[in-house]
Amino acid sequence: MKHSIRLALLLFIGFQSFGQETLIKLRKDTTSTMRTLFKPKKLKSVGLSLQSQVLFGKGGPERGVGLQLHLNNKLSVGIASFNSNPRNDDPNRYADEPRRRFNALTMEITPMANKVFHLSFPLAIGRIQEEAPLINYPAYPGTAYQPLPYRQAHDRFSHGPRSLGVQPGINLEVNLFKYVKVFGGANYRFAFGEEKTDGMSRAAGTLGIKVGFFDKKVKR
Repeated sequence: MKHSIRLALLLFIGFQSFGQETLIKLRKDTTSTMRTLFKPKKLKSVGLSLQSQVLFGKGGPERGVGLQLHLNNKLSVGIASFNSNPRNDDPNRYADEPRRRFNALTMEITPMANKVFHLSFPLAIGRIQEEAPLINYPAYPGTAYQPLPYRQAHDRFSHGPRSLGVQPGINLEVNLFKYVKVFGGANYRFAFGEEKTDGMSRAAGTLGIKVGFFDKKVKR
């Protein structure tokens, strides 16, 4: 009986001491700076550049232009627009391939941008729009039907199918001059949504150029 009482007292004293130490630690933690899993790096440099590129592959070539904000010469964010130039296989334009437009927010990671030759990993997320199908209208009396002669008469993109586009890629960049970079690579555009068409998803190669300043040091 005495041994049980002593054991109970020892356990009580031990738990009490542990509880006091834990409470002290908790009080210290609550007054300290919050710790996070990911620590944002200090902004050391900024940059701004214009980008022009040509995508070639399924669906005909596309021309793209974009604006990028560079942070610490490793990460860039911006906007871009890609517009297709479809092939005209039919001289009468009955079989024109529909044009496509891809407006997107962009992000690009460049781990070793200071090397002459380096890799970059771009990502674009936005909306894909495709022209509405051509509609035949009656021509002059006594003639056959013909397609709408002037596309400027209607904004056919506003009536065509739309989908969400996600386009990851990989590029090999070359620091040609201090303010000029050229690049080439490959990407794949995924299309999501009920209105997506087969032509919206595509693999493509790309060639392009960036002009601007990329690593302007931030003064403290």
